[in-house]
Amino acid sequence: MESTLSIYYERRQCSTTYTPIERRHEDRRKNDSMVISNQRRLATQVRHQDREHLHIPVQLKTKSEDSLGTTRNLSAGGLSLVGNLALGGGSLVSIKFSFGDEFCYLTIQGKVVYCRSNEARTLGDYVVGVIFSSPNHWERKVLNSAVEELRNNPGMRERTHLEINVYELMLPMVKTNGVSGGEEKKGTRKKKFTPHPQWILEMEKRIEPYRRAVWDSRLVVGASAGALSVKQMRSWIIQLYPFIEAFPKYIALNITKAEDSMSTGILIDNVRVEKRHAQQWLAMSECFGIDLKEIASVQPIPKVDALSHWLWSINTQGSLAEAVSANTYAIEGVTSGIARLTLKGFPCYDGVDGVRLDKKAYWWMEAHATYDDEHPIEALEIIKRYATTKNQQHKVEYAAKRSLEYLLLALDACYDMN
Repeated sequence: MESTLSIYYERRQCSTTYTPIERRHEDRRKNDSMVISNQRRLATQVRHQDREHLHIPVQLKTKSEDSLGTTRNLSAGGLSLVGNLALGGGSLVSIKFSFGDEFCYLTIQGKVVYCRSNEARTLGDYVVGVIFSSPNHWERKVLNSAVEELRNNPGMRERTHLEINVYELMLPMVKTNGVSGGEEKKGTRKKKFTPHPQWILEMEKRIEPYRRAVWDSRLVVGASAGALSVKQMRSWIIQLYPFIEAFPKYIALNITKAEDSMSTGILIDNVRVEKRHAQQWLAMSECFGIDLKEIASVQPIPKVDALSHWLWSINTQGSLAEAVSANTYAIEGVTSGIARLTLKGFPCYDGVDGVRLDKKAYWWMEAHATYDDEHPIEALEIIKRYATTKNQQHKVEYAAKRSLEYLLLALDACYDMN
């Protein structure tokens, strides 16, 4: 005990010089102050990156009003701003960055983590904190580069601005006439849907053979029976990864097309769910013994690439109803059946040629085998609102059929690779 106390005493007597690694650390030490209890950050609000103190003009937009504000700080992980618009915690936002005249443009999704009164009352009545929703490597690189340039180039700050669109998350309950929309998890609020008009019922009948063709494809049938080789299983998992990774981005392209809160809420919720699936797919890949470097650098074969190009095209150039039909109604509508079938064959591969299937291997398939029953019905709610003419309804049906045709081509091409 005495020796321990002696060591501590000697350490207290030592005089060591501290050199801050970054100037911001030194500034924080100079400005130490008591933290007010209502300003303490929750665990979910802890910053993982230091923010640069930058004042950039911000235009805040909601469905009902516009307002101006100014950022207080910015990093690749989030930002803080001051303005006169009170934003609810948890609200989802889309942030459009314009850095300088020609430096770069970037749009990224985020979430409001706090909104509190601005006691100083300078520049605005409220202080709002926003975190960015899992920006990818490229987006982080762009943000870090832009923040660095803004810090070193005061002239660029004057030519930089942000536009933040705030989305309402309330999904109104719609009266139904005996048409249900899939089972909800126990303890959650069950959504209700409007009855389908005759044209939707007729479209469903005409599209069913296209779905059936996908479920009866050689790849899905082989995987469900455990009849594909491990090499074949690895091949299609690798080939389809770029499509899986890009899918939530296709959905997000349509958020700004929606003109009602119900459709906006459906699309935002869908993106929020879908964005986790790339990581689940990578976890499944590792369990099948796939090197993540290989899956990250894959060059899709032409027919798989065609599926991605089609969805990019319809989501950038098509109407909201067409895009939702191609994405959520068609692709997600058939994925639930694919997942259920494929899960049957997974146990056949466990322990074969380096395959080790733990619970992570089942995440993607199990998730899509359950909730995807409801997403297509939500998509139909949007389609019914926006496809109000015969011409629009024909385009909706065409978009769904074409997505399923391209998906079938992609699956057959993956099967024929080996």
